[in-house]
Amino acid sequence: MQYKIFVVIAFSFATLHITAQKRSENIVVVTLDGMRWQDVFTGADSLLTYDTMATYSEKYVQENFWAASGAERRKKLMPFIWSEISAKGIILGNRAYGNYINTANPHWFSYPGYNEIITGFPDTTVNSNDKNLNKNENVFELMNRLPAFKGKTAVFGSWDLFSYMFNEKRSGVYVNDGFKKVEGKLSKRQSMLNELQSEMPDLFHGAERLDVATFYLGLDYMKLNKPRLMYFGLGDTDEFAHAGDYDSYLDAARKADKWISQLWQYIQSEPFYANKTTLLITTDHGRGQASGANWRHHGKGTPGSGEIWFAAIGPSVPASGEVKTKAQNFQGQIAATIAAMLGQSFNPTHKPMAPLSFRPGAASGEIPNR
Repeated sequence: MQYKIFVVIAFSFATLHITAQKRSENIVVVTLDGMRWQDVFTGADSLLTYDTMATYSEKYVQENFWAASGAERRKKLMPFIWSEISAKGIILGNRAYGNYINTANPHWFSYPGYNEIITGFPDTTVNSNDKNLNKNENVFELMNRLPAFKGKTAVFGSWDLFSYMFNEKRSGVYVNDGFKKVEGKLSKRQSMLNELQSEMPDLFHGAERLDVATFYLGLDYMKLNKPRLMYFGLGDTDEFAHAGDYDSYLDAARKADKWISQLWQYIQSEPFYANKTTLLITTDHGRGQASGANWRHHGKGTPGSGEIWFAAIGPSVPASGEVKTKAQNFQGQIAATIAAMLGQSFNPTHKPMAPLSFRPGAASGEIPNR
């Protein structure tokens, strides 16, 4: 399967445009597994809110997430994204305006999506969620080889595949995933969560801990160790969607937004990070449309599940808010974007996609031919 990547903005110019914004000293990435762009941009979906097969308590969803307009509903669902980031950052992927961001990989599920995010390479041979070590070099790995970032890269993920996707042993990137305990210097909260995470309800059959443990273990790791490149991989949204529980899916999204707000408040209050850190938020894949059970699923057989979104705030992005101009961007551009924001090149053994361009109306590429 051959890819033809046509880049409208040449690599050097895209990099120059990012650096025309202020370079960042630190980057924090947060992913919400399987979070639909439809819910990000319009909030609770009426087709699911009033579907008794999707919503356990119509009254609960109406009281907590429903409003007359999509603009109101999205702010009820993700108030931080639609207040702070929409005012001071950038949000891509509202397809109602022809602003597209897609996976370039053709598989539309988790491991291929995470691989594409961190390596910049839509590798078609990454085609399962099996526990295989990722052969592709990732941007965290290459930054970790630099003296300024050595030992200052970290990943906290709910799913127990992050250590495989980041290839922890080869890359040297610290990864805490699944139900692993944090070791070394610990906060009181980390010590408590180390014990409690395995005592929490095992909703996801041993493969994934609840996001609340992942987030606070990771946040306190940041406070104690000051990594320069940090990743939070949250998974509750995808798990509840697969279960057909739209109530809990919306709850998980709102909690994630609350934690992202707390994370940003910490970043801006800590001299090591304040005004020197860019926060990126995205997802590994989309989901099906809100018709029948389609929204629960994703993958090749579910149209629309390669459609994603992206948000960012910090010195390396313009305060453009929700971008309403036509453009086509790809998940595979995020890895080189991270490096460019740090003022570094990204030269893995494979050829990565070029960075995102945040110039108004600029399209970064075309859909690859497969």
